[in-house]
Amino acid sequence: MSEDEPCHSRERSASDALSSQKVYKKSSPNNKLTLYLGTRDVIISNKAVDRIQGVVLCEPDYLQNRKIFGQVTLTFRYGREDEEVMGLKFCNEAVMCLAQLYPPHERAPQEPNTPLQDALIKRLGPNAHPFTMDVTHLAPPSVQLVPAKEYSGAPIGTSYDVRAYAADRADEKLHRRSTVRMGIRVVQVPSGAEDLPQGTPPHASAEKPFLLSDGKLKLEASLNKRVYYHGDPVLVNLALHNNSNKTVRRLKAFIVQHVDVCMFSNGKFKNVVAMINCMGRSPIGPGGNLEKTFVLKPVKGATKNWIALEDSYTKANSSLASTVVCNSPEDRNVFAIYVSYYVKVKAFVGAMGGELSVKLPFVLMHSPSEPDPGTTELVVPSEPTPPATPSAPPPAEEQEQNT
Repeated sequence: MSEDEPCHSRERSASDALSSQKVYKKSSPNNKLTLYLGTRDVIISNKAVDRIQGVVLCEPDYLQNRKIFGQVTLTFRYGREDEEVMGLKFCNEAVMCLAQLYPPHERAPQEPNTPLQDALIKRLGPNAHPFTMDVTHLAPPSVQLVPAKEYSGAPIGTSYDVRAYAADRADEKLHRRSTVRMGIRVVQVPSGAEDLPQGTPPHASAEKPFLLSDGKLKLEASLNKRVYYHGDPVLVNLALHNNSNKTVRRLKAFIVQHVDVCMFSNGKFKNVVAMINCMGRSPIGPGGNLEKTFVLKPVKGATKNWIALEDSYTKANSSLASTVVCNSPEDRNVFAIYVSYYVKVKAFVGAMGGELSVKLPFVLMHSPSEPDPGTTELVVPSEPTPPATPSAPPPAEEQEQNT
């Protein structure tokens, strides 16, 4: 996805009750079609699926007798672009939604306009047309895969874009100059995560007996919560009870990102995204106990395998991918990339004593209040009354650069 530059509206009036609404704008290369969206994130949860609602602006002499069609396209790239030779392509596309934006289809249900659509139509004039498109709840979330070796080609993974074009039929071949494309992101909210706080924090315990000695080694670990937002520290509460005659030489806690690429049977990767050696100055001898809290913070770093990152609107500062789960085996999608996280705590007894470990799964997701990068602020009147000032200049809006 290409980078946006923020810009703010100049229209302000203290006498009117106003509210601010962010807007994204993208024009076709020939500047005949312009697409406006209020958000580029489509949230999918068990409760609801966000609808894609916006406005398309068309030049008056460009449409003639043609129609304006729109589609939501999924692009799944499963290989490096620099390895495509002799016509071989490591990329598949699927149309997730196809709709006639203008004029509305005669059998399409009448959808009420949102306040943002009404405000845009009022400002852009009669050539602005509202539209609504739906995405199925089975759409795989947007995830980007980054190889361990340096790579600067097209993003690998699952990505989406909204396309609008003028044609006589919906199945006509798209032309680059007359098609407007704007990247969007499909975000999954795991079950129960939107109702925070809920459930009990993860807790696990394990015991290890020894063959030729009495007593056991007991390890308990827990997290302070089940769901974390990007940037939150993960607090690991650890309790070790050494009721054996062995000595615990070392303790280690780390966070693992597990990636499952459904298209391939061997497309499973594990990466350590945070690690700390928990041992103090001296080992824990027979009869010793240890209770301590450690702090881990998952971040992107150098890895041996491909790592899953968030499908970002900017090419820099991409964060780790949010948790993506499969609700049931029947919903498993061939284009999906499932991501999960867990904390693993290991106690090393020695070469002959082996090790004892526990796993604590958790959910990593974006904060609901996190702002979208590169936005335009548009002032939307809370009441349909016209402003007291005469014709105000249109708001300055961002122009998304072509990739």
